[in-house]
Amino acid sequence: MQIGIIEDDSILRENIETFFSIYPDIEVNISASSIESFLTQSLQVNQEPYIVFIDVGLPGISGIEGISKVRERFQNTHIVMISGTCNEESIWEAVKAGANGYLLKPLSLKRLVEQIDIIKNNGALISPEVASMLFSKINQKPPERKVKAEELLSRRELDVMDYLLKGMSYKEIADKLYISYTTVNDHVKKIYHKLGINSKGELLALFIN
Repeated sequence: MQIGIIEDDSILRENIETFFSIYPDIEVNISASSIESFLTQSLQVNQEPYIVFIDVGLPGISGIEGISKVRERFQNTHIVMISGTCNEESIWEAVKAGANGYLLKPLSLKRLVEQIDIIKNNGALISPEVASMLFSKINQKPPERKVKAEELLSRRELDVMDYLLKGMSYKEIADKLYISYTTVNDHVKKIYHKLGINSKGELLALFIN
């Protein structure tokens, strides 16, 4: 698995690189201190990173602004933001920009490797503090948006959507609803089609003021 890192703290970036180097199935193929440097390096790689970790507070182009630029270069890459503060505005902007996760520093590198499996199973990589803030905001979703979803989606699709909004992976949803992983995937495709969206980030954005 290829991984990209965009972090201006050189010590943290080197620590992440060193830690991942002990795992034979993980390779950091792009390591940069800025979005600009990442984009330059991206021209030299042959394989798209599966995940790119982006620091929110970067010099030059900010991490949140950089989400769309990374997406332009690598359309299928999963993007996880990392930040030293649980800033509500930054979290909403990152989600609306299409981030697949949001983690707070200090990072537990050992746990981070374990959590990569969450992304691989279509879950959202979110720190507990961020999840609490995010779900509180979602629970305040405008009534008209909730009504629209209830009108368009079946009962089972609504159940799947609610679990997606809680950051659960497809496997976790399958276990919760006693259905197969494939069935969950089919439900998600129908949810996205009916709501006119293409990603989990867009789904979250629908329910954030």
